[in-house]
Amino acid sequence: MNYPILKIERLDYQTPLTDICLFERVFVYSSKGLLGLIADDFGSIIPPIYEEIIPAFDFHFWARKNHKWKLYNFKNIEINGIEFKHVTTFCNEYACVSRNGNNFGFVNRNGEIKITDHYLKGKHLGKSFFAVGKNIRGQVKYAVIDLTEHVIIPFIFEEIPTFTEVVLLLLKRRKPLREWLRL
Repeated sequence: MNYPILKIERLDYQTPLTDICLFERVFVYSSKGLLGLIADDFGSIIPPIYEEIIPAFDFHFWARKNHKWKLYNFKNIEINGIEFKHVTTFCNEYACVSRNGNNFGFVNRNGEIKITDHYLKGKHLGKSFFAVGKNIRGQVKYAVIDLTEHVIIPFIFEEIPTFTEVVLLLLKRRKPLREWLRL
């Protein structure tokens, strides 16, 4: 019998996104320039039908086919039919995505858009804090918003802030206890 030559690579979750990576005990294999998934016990196989694969979150992955990204589980079932031009691995509960490649928003693990895609690239910082960018007078500035897109910290950051930087800034701005007690 003629079996296809398979190139199997061990995957590591900490590998940069430019490399092929997924979860422990899961391998990516390629055949004829396309990628698929295989478990180390060969019990679960997703055929090589994707142009690119990156991790999403536990037992889920982003796969690119026909230049469009979609979210799948390890049974190769689409989580949501929405196609994206750019995606990132989930950070906590959200991933930064773009449908057109220019404007970004965030989706949850069900593939539902939670923050509409009218920002420049951003990042989920933790809890309900999101760093989002906008072009302000020719410069990209970042702000911190919540899930309802209410601006918590205006567009003052030159780079995407860390969660610690945001918390420290919020603590500096908070009202003293005696002012809160007057309410």
